[in-house]
Amino acid sequence: MNINKKKAQLIFTSHDLSTMNSEVFRRDEIWFVAKGNAQNSQLYSLVEFKNEKGESVRKDAKFDKQYLEGKYGADPYLRRIIDWGKVNA
Repeated sequence: MNINKKKAQLIFTSHDLSTMNSEVFRRDEIWFVAKGNAQNSQLYSLVEFKNEKGESVRKDAKFDKQYLEGKYGADPYLRRIIDWGKVNA
């Protein structure tokens, strides 16, 4: 039985880190957005990410913990991204 005959995909976003693990998603299903110096957005998948040694993220890594440690480049803490002095002025 072919349920998805039109090959549709569902894309969603969440701030719930409890789903950022290998039991819920594969590395190619976790994506990040990071702002560049020119305020452009850069989109990349966890499977594309390489550490300083050029190694891929392990399948059994603690994705949520490493994300909060800043290992994946996207900043998990909004207050570091926004200059609150300018926003609230």
